[in-house]
Amino acid sequence: MGTNKRKSPKARAKTPKAKAKTPKAKAKTPEAKGAKPTRKVGGRKEAPVTRRQQTLWVVAACLIPLCLAGFSYFTYGLTFKAWNAVASYQSPFLYEDMVSEPASSQPGTDGVLLIIVDGLRLDSSRDLATWNLARAGSASVPAGADLFAVAGQPSLSNPSAAVIPSGTTQEIHGVTTNWYEGLLKVDNLFRSADRSGKTTAVVAGKGWVDLYGDTIGTMYKFDDSSGDFDRQVFDQTMAILNGTAPLPDLLVVHFGGVDNASHASGGISAEATAAATTIDGYVGQMLAAYDLTKRTAILTSDHGHIATGGHGGWEPDVLNVPLVFTGKGVVSGTMPAAQQVDLAPTIAALLGIGVPAESIGTILENVIALPPEDMSRAFIDLGRARAEFTTAYLETNGKKLPPSQALSDAVTAVTDAGTLLDDAWVTAVAGDPALAEETAKAGIYLLDKARADVDHLRMDAERRSRATLSLVMVLLPLIPLFYLARNRWGNLALGGAVLYFALHSALFFWVRGFRYSLSIFNEESAIQQFFALRMLDAAIVVLVVGLVFGVVAGWRKKYRGPELAEGAAFMSYLVGYGLALQLTLFYYLNSVSFSWFLPNLVWGFKFYADCLQVVPTGIAAVLVVPLALLGAKLAALITRDRPATPSMHAK
Repeated sequence: MGTNKRKSPKARAKTPKAKAKTPKAKAKTPEAKGAKPTRKVGGRKEAPVTRRQQTLWVVAACLIPLCLAGFSYFTYGLTFKAWNAVASYQSPFLYEDMVSEPASSQPGTDGVLLIIVDGLRLDSSRDLATWNLARAGSASVPAGADLFAVAGQPSLSNPSAAVIPSGTTQEIHGVTTNWYEGLLKVDNLFRSADRSGKTTAVVAGKGWVDLYGDTIGTMYKFDDSSGDFDRQVFDQTMAILNGTAPLPDLLVVHFGGVDNASHASGGISAEATAAATTIDGYVGQMLAAYDLTKRTAILTSDHGHIATGGHGGWEPDVLNVPLVFTGKGVVSGTMPAAQQVDLAPTIAALLGIGVPAESIGTILENVIALPPEDMSRAFIDLGRARAEFTTAYLETNGKKLPPSQALSDAVTAVTDAGTLLDDAWVTAVAGDPALAEETAKAGIYLLDKARADVDHLRMDAERRSRATLSLVMVLLPLIPLFYLARNRWGNLALGGAVLYFALHSALFFWVRGFRYSLSIFNEESAIQQFFALRMLDAAIVVLVVGLVFGVVAGWRKKYRGPELAEGAAFMSYLVGYGLALQLTLFYYLNSVSFSWFLPNLVWGFKFYADCLQVVPTGIAAVLVVPLALLGAKLAALITRDRPATPSMHAK
């Protein structure tokens, strides 16, 4: 029969269950679109991953190392550009037609013997008998003036050999390396002596010939690579001192044995001490043969050495060089420190010759004893030479500056200084040398301040011109971080970057024993090797950190390969960005092409060291990703029986 049967309650109860399956069917929709199914980690559900997300991870893991490799290639060229900007520095302050006027003062001595012991440290000089004899005095040697002079940077032999007779700095005379080619292009004592009818002679090696050529009256050149160089220099000097010919008004003697021994064995080695002792014996005989009742002897060094033998940098053992005056016209006693640029104007005052035109040093009036009228005129002569140089200096820098009140004030200061120098001359002629000297010093102060003020103006203007680009260089790389920071291994990537800088610094400063200084190059031939080995150090450190990154991630046991690869690339990106920030700061402060000044060489050396990190870390970024994946795989295999650690972003 076709009876209409009614559903039982039990049958009706099944209906909602059938409907309840509908949401579950909808929950599978993402998987149908290509997502992996939701997985449980540590009892919590982890967000599903789309194929698009996986693709982005892979793209980032490939693209970031390529970009870093390109950045390293750019930095490689930048490194040599910045290095050559110092090594091949071209000074814009070379006014080759500029000469000083003959001195208006009378000589304070019949002659000057300048003895330069290359590479002698200040502390080493205090252990030498002749140096101490010259300081304290004896029956044959008058008590002298004991002080030290601060050398400029780079504190190398040729740059210092250019400073001493010229009285000006490396960024003005332009000699910044020992392989500088050509004659010195600024005025110097040899030229000034010749203009004043004085005679000069030099007993030294090839470097002095290369710098001064025929501006030296008589040049006695010896091979400074020879084992008996110092003996040859001594024999020739004694032949001059004991000869029948009139002595040169200025005689410069250069010994090189201490420098050679210090490079070979160290600045405080037994070999360096032995060389210094031998030369000290030579110096004693030279002083005995030089009539110090009529003439003046000056003992000094061009630079010192660090304990391991290098020089060129900022260390006190390198920059603070011994300086002793003895003989006629010298005030005895311990004196305040001087600058190496002060030697030329002081010698000029002693000899009664014009101050070298580009000299920026001062006369050591507390060291030399001239009659008051001659001392005042020596300062007036110094001021007049300084005024001419400062006028040209301000014109050179002023062309690069927009008109401003500060620039106008600097120019006015030069005019005011000229007025003071004229007043000083009138006062000197009127017979008041003390007032004349003070007035001349006031004019010189205005001139030096004017140059310093214009330097600051130009530096500030150039920094403002670099500010926008520097800001872009800092902010633009932050854009990818908004995406990369979402990677669940972001904290680990940041930790890896911090670990890289900590390990690299420890390796550079503690393990290798380096510092940011040119003095770590004990020999010039070691420079290229240093560059190569420091790049190797950086590459090894970043690869080790990449492996550690992967091991730590794999230790968690739960990771996705593409996401971990992006995290490893993210770590390399943070290392590169950290280095880029440091390079950008140096660029903002100094630029990387030095056309009119030399940067602080401590920070300059750090710039080179940072560049040497960028190159290998950028290239090694290509290997960091596979190394991290390998480390993660190995860690996961080792700990496969350990329960999984919850995901960092698990929900």
